[in-house]
Amino acid sequence: MGKRSRERRDGEPASAVGGGGGGLNWLPVVLASGALVLGFVAWTDTKKTKDDLVKRLVDVDQRMAALQTQVANAAKAAKPPQQGPDPNTVYKVKTEGSPTKGNATAPIVIAEFSDYQ
Repeated sequence: MGKRSRERRDGEPASAVGGGGGGLNWLPVVLASGALVLGFVAWTDTKKTKDDLVKRLVDVDQRMAALQTQVANAAKAAKPPQQGPDPNTVYKVKTEGSPTKGNATAPIVIAEFSDYQ
């Protein structure tokens, strides 16, 4: 049955009857608008958080570089005292009368001290 036939039969326009399809349902529009607004708010908050984190990371990198410089300067300034004999000093060791091996007039003598206990 056509639209005009229904209007003639019922005496009312078809758009006034419940299922004409001419109107726009408001609920999906409101939900979509709300979702868009919430998405925009989330996006702006995420962008702000990202910018804050980037600033903090740059600040941490600068502080770390300053601390590395301080540690390097402190390590250069405070050398630990040397333990043991000085490697640049030539020590004279008496080897006369000790068992030897090799030429007695060699320019370099290696003396080994050991304990056989």
